[in-house]
Amino acid sequence: MPKLNSSYTGDSPCGRAAESARESLLFSIVIPALNEETVIGKCLDSIAHLEFPRRNFEVIIVDNGSSDRTREIAEAHRNDVQLTLLLRPEVNISALRNAGAVASSGKFLIFLDADMIVPKGWLQQVVTLFASSNADILGGSFKVPKNSSWVARVWFARRAKAVNLSPSYVPSGNLMIRRSQFDLIGGFDESLRTSEDCDFCCRARTMGLRMAIYDDISVVHLGSPQTLQAFFKREIWHGSSVLRVFLLHSRRFQNGKPVLFAMYTLLCLAMIAVTAIFSIYRGHLSLIFPSVAMLLFAPLVLAIRNIRSTGWRDLPLMFILFLVYGISRAISLLGYPNQHIRRRNQVDSLQAASQ
Repeated sequence: MPKLNSSYTGDSPCGRAAESARESLLFSIVIPALNEETVIGKCLDSIAHLEFPRRNFEVIIVDNGSSDRTREIAEAHRNDVQLTLLLRPEVNISALRNAGAVASSGKFLIFLDADMIVPKGWLQQVVTLFASSNADILGGSFKVPKNSSWVARVWFARRAKAVNLSPSYVPSGNLMIRRSQFDLIGGFDESLRTSEDCDFCCRARTMGLRMAIYDDISVVHLGSPQTLQAFFKREIWHGSSVLRVFLLHSRRFQNGKPVLFAMYTLLCLAMIAVTAIFSIYRGHLSLIFPSVAMLLFAPLVLAIRNIRSTGWRDLPLMFILFLVYGISRAISLLGYPNQHIRRRNQVDSLQAASQ
């Protein structure tokens, strides 16, 4: 007797019902998670209250090995949404997104972060935009929660734009694409710690796919950094794979601006360190001033260029944020050689095991 595929449903009423249910699925919402107990419930609550037929979308949570109540809270929402919960410990977030895509049944994939709140008309707006837009990859802007600090308010306000038809990339915290096109691109690069969305969109663009970001499908980002310390740590982490993506797509200058800014900041910091030592030795502290002026110059220029979105009164705050951003990204560059060595050792170990 031949073995039947595990997905075989047969001609039974239950089988036909299951097949019909899969065919009716329009969207698969993939949510990677790691220790998200403070936000995952709010995210799923907002999805459960969508003004969209429940039978037409599913939610796939891919847990990275949470040690808190993330999975327990997610399980409590099984009666609210069509929920699948997967466990993929100790892999990059790109691998979590890919695992969710593999397990999905929808015609469209939506990648959403666990700390996002979606509005009630979110999915209906996505349907409208896929029908009316020429874009193949859609994204929504990020809103900060009410009563956010100046850090979140000023930094995210600089990106405020109703429609962006030529973004450098679509952030994977709120990204939509047809499943067939996702498979054609090859999914996210699982070796990347961060910037997997930049790399994904760059590969999509080389294939002729178009992308756009709309404020109509914006989400509220509960994880918006509210303090300078949180902002500093966030940008160090976000910058950990930026240089590698830049090197992978250098011809398109992907990530070029943040990489150059990080290199400029790193050079300035090195000059400050050298001139400080030299100044102490010579007894002329004034020798350090030109290096400090160079460090402050680029953040000031960037702050002035971006201040139109918030108002001139926020110029000092925008300047501080760009200065912290540059320093954090410079620190990320210093960590790149170690990341490259670890990645090379992992590849060598896999090759040795396969021989």
